[in-house]
Amino acid sequence: MPQIKDLLEDVEFIRWVKQPDADLNRYWQHWLEANPDRFADVKLAKEILLNLNFPSKPSNEEAKKEVLNRLLSNKRIATSEKTKSITPYSYHPVFWDRMSQWAKVAAILVFSLLISFFSTRFLDSDVEGEQVAGLEWITKSTAMGEKLSFRLSDGSVVWLNAGSSLQYPVSFDSTVRLVKLSGEGFFEVAKDSIKPFKVLSGNLTTTALGTSFNIRSQATKDVKVSLVTGKVMIDEAFSGNAYFLSPGQELDFDLGKEKIDIHPFDDELVQSWRNGVLIFKKAQFKQVKEKLESWYGVSIEVKGVIPKTWRFSGKFEQQMLETILNSMSNIENFDYKINGKKVNISFKQ
Repeated sequence: MPQIKDLLEDVEFIRWVKQPDADLNRYWQHWLEANPDRFADVKLAKEILLNLNFPSKPSNEEAKKEVLNRLLSNKRIATSEKTKSITPYSYHPVFWDRMSQWAKVAAILVFSLLISFFSTRFLDSDVEGEQVAGLEWITKSTAMGEKLSFRLSDGSVVWLNAGSSLQYPVSFDSTVRLVKLSGEGFFEVAKDSIKPFKVLSGNLTTTALGTSFNIRSQATKDVKVSLVTGKVMIDEAFSGNAYFLSPGQELDFDLGKEKIDIHPFDDELVQSWRNGVLIFKKAQFKQVKEKLESWYGVSIEVKGVIPKTWRFSGKFEQQMLETILNSMSNIENFDYKINGKKVNISFKQ
């Protein structure tokens, strides 16, 4: 909690999360570039703010005047020359100056409620069965070679691919259905026009009311959101931009370049894993190797030179690894040996 307290107390950070605009997006983008070690803090603070509604409390005139006087007399220090990093308080006052006096009072009351709430109710968010923002959370995970499907409390159905995990509350609150995905998952979302269904994956938030879509999110790879039915909105954390997908469209987020591309996708290829079908379409060896390791829970060691022109296409339904390797080796000219969970592939010279 101490690591994100300064963010939760910062009025402009709260406004950026709740009501972003171009100037705020630009400022916080620069702030994150100057403070890359705060990436996780910003992500967590945004999750917290987006997942909560705070009740409003009427204030008498004396209380309002007192808060306003404190607010207008308060000055904050901008930058630290020692670290040469920008702090949340170094933000140019133009945004603050635009606000009316009572809007400033309301903002201060909101951040006061935030601090009071989280100082007593927030715990670490990575433990199964934890308490986060007053909700009991569960984590379901799959190892390499495993797949899992289950139903959430709202009736939505989730499929988890190998090496993936999903965090979700035992029961959703009254405002939002929020889950957190690591790896690859397919979602069939139960319709609820009042409570949107949100999936946090990397720094993307996918929002749906009733639809089905696939998300693949891994730490060192791109994040892909593929929409099968319905409609989704995807928010990108750093830019603050929102994107809408129609059925048959896929959003591809390049983590390294922070670039987003929207294009059609191969529905058969994207959904094959949850249907128990292993499909390759002109796949490079690296792609085949990674998919076989994930699908069968093995590690593959390679010897020899892999041809640059190596491409493989094939479709296998509920087939043993040996059957696939045998079929592949007849076409791609290599020998293989399976020893338990280890596979050795030797390319012929």
